[in-house]
This record gives sequence, C-alpha cells and structure tokens, in this order.
Amino acid sequence: MRPLKLRLLLAASLLAVATLGASTGGVAAYGHAEQPLAQIEFSGNCNNPDFPLCFPPPNGFGLGGVWFWIEIDANGTGDIAGAGCGHDRAGSGGAGPIKGEISWTGGAATGAVFFADPNNKYYNVTIPDGTVFSFPQTQGHYSFKPAPAVTIQLQVAP
Repeated sequence: MRPLKLRLLLAASLLAVATLGASTGGVAAYGHAEQPLAQIEFSGNCNNPDFPLCFPPPNGFGLGGVWFWIEIDANGTGDIAGAGCGHDRAGSGGAGPIKGEISWTGGAATGAVFFADPNNKYYNVTIPDGTVFSFPQTQGHYSFKPAPAVTIQLQVAP
C-alpha cells in the first residue's frame, strides 16, 4: 500500500507543477482585442439589519449581497458579469443577474468607495444601472468586515 500512496503523491505533485506552467498571465487570458488593463472581483454581503449599510434603500443597500467580476479595458470601457440577491427579515426576496458593458474613468474617486487606494488612483466604474463605484487601481486583495454578518472583499488583478 505504501508504494501506491507514493505514486499518488508523485502524480499529484507533477499535475500541480504542470498546471502552474500552463496557466496564462492576468487578463491576457481574456483577450487582447479589448486591450485589458485589469480585472476586478467584488463580493459584498450585508446580512446585519442593525448596520447602516444594510438598511433598506435608499438609506442603505438592503439585506443580501452582490458579487461581480469586471474587466477594465484601455479604451474606457469594459465588461461586467455577476449577480445580486436581496431579502428582508422575513426571508422573502429575489436575485438577479448583473451583466453588460461598463464605462470607466481614472483618477480621484468619484463614486462609492469601499477601499482606499494607497496611491489615490481609482477606476471610477459606471455599471449598467448607472451606479458609480470607485475601485483602487493598486493591485491586491482588499477585505473589510465592519460588523458581524457584513463582509466586503475586493481583488484587483492584472
């Protein structure tokens, strides 16, 4: 039985190394035609009815969550894909897709900011419903948990 475990471990190691060698770099995997600059992955979960961000609109975003991916292209456009889900304290609500084209400008923040950019440079992204979010241009992982049952995660990648 020992030789079998050793062979399985060796096979798994070789597979892991091969996978690393075969992976593509950053947004180059998405396509060169759009001249991609960055990818943004965002996850916001708000399930604490006592926290102001989770208050019902228009005072907050409401209970639920939003999850999306954005591709930032060099020409001031890009793509978004994701979903939003809302509910009330009784458990009723619904979910819907977020999909389409975005536009963006760079510079100082002009929209909703969840994370400060250490270099004060932002992608100011207008999503299809007209909402503007300001995401840091500095690559990295950002995480914010301001209260129990409230978590916001952001990844800015090349």
